[in-house]
Amino acid sequence: MQMRFDRNLTYDIFDDQWLWLHSTETLLEEIPPWTEGEILYLYDRLLEDSLRNLFDGRCSRGTAVEIYRWMTKSIDNNPFSFNRCCEVCGLDPETIRDAVLDRIEPSRRKLH
Repeated sequence: MQMRFDRNLTYDIFDDQWLWLHSTETLLEEIPPWTEGEILYLYDRLLEDSLRNLFDGRCSRGTAVEIYRWMTKSIDNNPFSFNRCCEVCGLDPETIRDAVLDRIEPSRRKLH
């Protein structure tokens, strides 16, 4: 006897076989690939928003510490590291880092 999927879901509450008849996971071919422009935009926004938040007095100390550590981490293999974001955006990470650290308010200089 072949079992059919009941679209009304009138199965007994203890009979969960109907759960396995349809997958809710997205198929790989349904996920559109990222365009190069979208990836570049992501790098740009991450860098810009992080620097803006670092200088924003309304930003929490915890967030500022996290951004400071992200900027000053010397070796970071993360594809979204500060150095990588700067390089993708066509900026020199050392120049940006030095300029930003020189302009940080004295109260935020002790973030590490």
